[in-house]
Amino acid sequence: MALMLFCIKFTKSKLGKSSSFYITAFLLSLFFALPLPATAATATLADYFRESWSTRQGLPHNTINSISQTPDGYLWFATWEGVARYNGREFKVFGREQQTGLPDSGIRALHLDPKGRLLLGGSRGGLALVQEQQWRPVDAVSALVNEVRGDAQGQLWVGTEGGGLFCLQANGSRQQWTRNEGLPSNTIYSLLHDQQGGLWIGTAEGLVYLHDGKLTQVANSPKSPVFALAFYNNQLHVATERGLYRQEAEHFVVAQQELQQTAISKLLVDHHGDLWIGTVEEGIFRSSNYGLEQLTAKHGMPNNRVLAIYEDNEHSIWLGTNGGLFRLRDAPFSTLSSEQGLPDNFVRTVLQHSDGGIWIGTARGVARYLHDELLTEHNLLPEQSILSLAETDTGDVLIGTYSSGVFLFSSGKLTKLLDRDSGLLSNEVRAILPLPDGSIWLGTAQGLNYYHPEQQIQSYTTRDGLTADFVVALHKIDDVLWVGTGTGVTRLVKGAFEPLRLSHLDQAEYAFDFYEQTEQKLLWLATDRGLVRYRLDTAELSLIGRKAGLPFDKIFQVQADLHGNFWLSSNRGILRISQQDANAVAEGKVAFLDYDLYGESDGMLSAQANGGSNPAAILAQDGALWFATASGVSRVQPKRLAAFAEATPPVVLEALLVNGVAQKIDDSIELQPDSDRVELHFAGLGFVMPGRIRYRSQLIGFDANWLDRGQQNFAEYTNLAPGRYEFQVQAANPGGQWSKAARIELIKHPYWWQTRNFQWLSAFSSIALIVLLVYWRISSLRHSEQRLKRQVAEKTAELQQKANSLLAADTEKSLLLEQLHQQTLALALQARQDGLTGLANRRAFDEVLSKEFSRSQRLKQPLVFAFIDIDHFKKINDTWSHNAGDLALVAIAEKIRQHSRSVDCAARWGGEEFALLMPSTSMEQAQLVCERLRQEIMALDWQDIAPDISITVSIGLAISDELTDAKQLLFLADQALYQAKQQGRNRVCAA
Repeated sequence: MALMLFCIKFTKSKLGKSSSFYITAFLLSLFFALPLPATAATATLADYFRESWSTRQGLPHNTINSISQTPDGYLWFATWEGVARYNGREFKVFGREQQTGLPDSGIRALHLDPKGRLLLGGSRGGLALVQEQQWRPVDAVSALVNEVRGDAQGQLWVGTEGGGLFCLQANGSRQQWTRNEGLPSNTIYSLLHDQQGGLWIGTAEGLVYLHDGKLTQVANSPKSPVFALAFYNNQLHVATERGLYRQEAEHFVVAQQELQQTAISKLLVDHHGDLWIGTVEEGIFRSSNYGLEQLTAKHGMPNNRVLAIYEDNEHSIWLGTNGGLFRLRDAPFSTLSSEQGLPDNFVRTVLQHSDGGIWIGTARGVARYLHDELLTEHNLLPEQSILSLAETDTGDVLIGTYSSGVFLFSSGKLTKLLDRDSGLLSNEVRAILPLPDGSIWLGTAQGLNYYHPEQQIQSYTTRDGLTADFVVALHKIDDVLWVGTGTGVTRLVKGAFEPLRLSHLDQAEYAFDFYEQTEQKLLWLATDRGLVRYRLDTAELSLIGRKAGLPFDKIFQVQADLHGNFWLSSNRGILRISQQDANAVAEGKVAFLDYDLYGESDGMLSAQANGGSNPAAILAQDGALWFATASGVSRVQPKRLAAFAEATPPVVLEALLVNGVAQKIDDSIELQPDSDRVELHFAGLGFVMPGRIRYRSQLIGFDANWLDRGQQNFAEYTNLAPGRYEFQVQAANPGGQWSKAARIELIKHPYWWQTRNFQWLSAFSSIALIVLLVYWRISSLRHSEQRLKRQVAEKTAELQQKANSLLAADTEKSLLLEQLHQQTLALALQARQDGLTGLANRRAFDEVLSKEFSRSQRLKQPLVFAFIDIDHFKKINDTWSHNAGDLALVAIAEKIRQHSRSVDCAARWGGEEFALLMPSTSMEQAQLVCERLRQEIMALDWQDIAPDISITVSIGLAISDELTDAKQLLFLADQALYQAKQQGRNRVCAA
């Protein structure tokens, strides 16, 4: 390819345009007729997004000896302080413990065998197998393990440091090869199976081949330590301390002349067929259609010594070094920086030229990008900080600078066009608008200028009607000039300036950019309070800002892509929103706007996009969008984003906590009656965009539908009723498909009085008691009647006495009925009141919540819900007894009751949790009440319970404003409580 380019350039320089055209065409046809290599890397190494991890991010040790990935999606990293399992968010470390059965925490080698088992080998000959998160120890071998491999027959092959080669059979038997059996050395560095069932063995003194139990030293192979082996382009490649060799027939030849004296440590053939070459001292190399490329510590690697290379399921390349973990991956954004040849990383402006090139204005001059490369030899104005760029109708480029005015680049020549000495209000030029007639509007830091080659330059400031002298954006619609300034927008209409007030839109002032949609008759404004839509036909203004869901106020640039989206640049990343959704919000049809936020984790070197100069974002001719940032110019091809969503991250359940205590995860879990709080933690095992993975879950038997959890990777349930439930969770990348659900069955056992038999027995006993009472009463009345008849017959004088007796019996009946009534009321009270604290129980509280939420919606009055959780309550029970815990609950309940109004509802939610519902209360009032409550609880004297005890509470608040469901109120309050816990407890947090 390099030779071809040279030939083309040569013909152009020596021959005329017409002759060079035909010769170039001939050479190109000849080139494409030649066979191309199989490798086809999609990007140069310089374009890969790079990330690194060390012990600061959770690794147990900075030396990464080996890397692997299990079928469930976890990545595993072998270190000298254990093996670390990575879920995209955090590392979980396994070392020398009962679960693993390993004799030492030092892990040297990992390998995923054909049966999906992860093999581990390390210090003291330790070996273990991991499958479906279950560990099985294997009897250790007699030396440090350097390499492990598994074959299709289930055999384990172990290469050791000084102990030779071991083969461990599935039946427990084992075989060993050492020098005595024909090995040239007892130190084994590498193992590789071939399709013939043979095993290539790299030793400290050369290469050996084992087939059908017979060892053969490979003739003509390098007689030096063989650190790695790989089949590349159907040829065996051998990595040694003196370069890389490939096998050709009976001989071995140098595979890469450039690496002839380089110590090669690791080899990997990726899914493109490219060869990755790890070295002992010179970083990583890749051999591909881009030639031989290199990355070292100066390119961001933690260390130049490569100990492991691995390609994961998402085709990211992971490198293990002596200084930590390093990853190279594709990302939505790529960035051009000084590393690729930009004169400076601070980029203010970027321009799409009609010739297909991109002009980039930096703090040290102008760079040009054409035909996928930076034309570094054509950089302009290296001593100038560039603020603005514009192209004239003739293809000339106008360059606005920070301190030297405006330059003109025309026909390959650069000249100064205007500065303060020639009439500019300021040499700081932030916006340029050339017109078809050759005139130019220029926005400066001191006002607006109009330039025409045949006229004297004209100046306009606040004295002439501008809203401010600091001009950052210019746009022309028909005969109206739109001027964006530091205090709003001014329009020049028929020679007069007219202000367009934005202050009523959440006090917006700065107008950084204009974007016109001609067909829709819309003009979009990027402001310091969000995105503003202006209808050109009706002059109607609408704001899309924080209240509509945007994560921040200040928007610098608005740019539409070819797929119906707007891209908004800011100090905190690049936002992508749907144009349709933006219009729906502007028209009041939708309250909240969905968005995607991109930053450093998506390939940008800096999430700080630059504004205050124009243009700072463009749509290139190929559909890509370019953004000026504080660290280079970042670009994204929107049509590629779908590819990042195609990969569906598998989801796994990582932890189950019952009442705060971790439980072993199984297919079915039985919960005891006192299991008041159940937490399930899960992870989507995607590593390209782990922070963007979305989750949804459903507890069948409790949730009617799927619950969208956004990026929250846990679910919590309190006071579940007895019964059988199934929890399921799914994960997805933004815009992608939901994964297969991870499931677990939860069986909540009832208390003895909650069993169906007890309930039937209670009902039967109640009915029997009533029947007996009625029967007894009827019998008593019959006996009284007979007695009265006898007494009337005997003597009339005793009639009054019997009447009194009958009255007494009636009184007794009334008392009995009253007692029954009181018992009924007591039972009803017990059903709605917590027996320990006297507060309302969950059932009563749910009824009040439903009624008050409906009332707040109907009357448009705020309703505040507070979750109150006792910090470290389990420690009180464990340290000072459950009786002390009960006394604490009663005391705190009394405090909550004291701070409750008659219209409030205080309840014991369950365990150590309380709930407080405050109707007709603003969030500020509720925060004052809860802060007072928190402080008084913290100040309580607990000496009557136990010495040296202190108790605090964490409180989460949520308000019903803009909510449509009481469950949302509970969910937001619970999130706020979780936030309070995460921030250190003993605090009040509002959602």
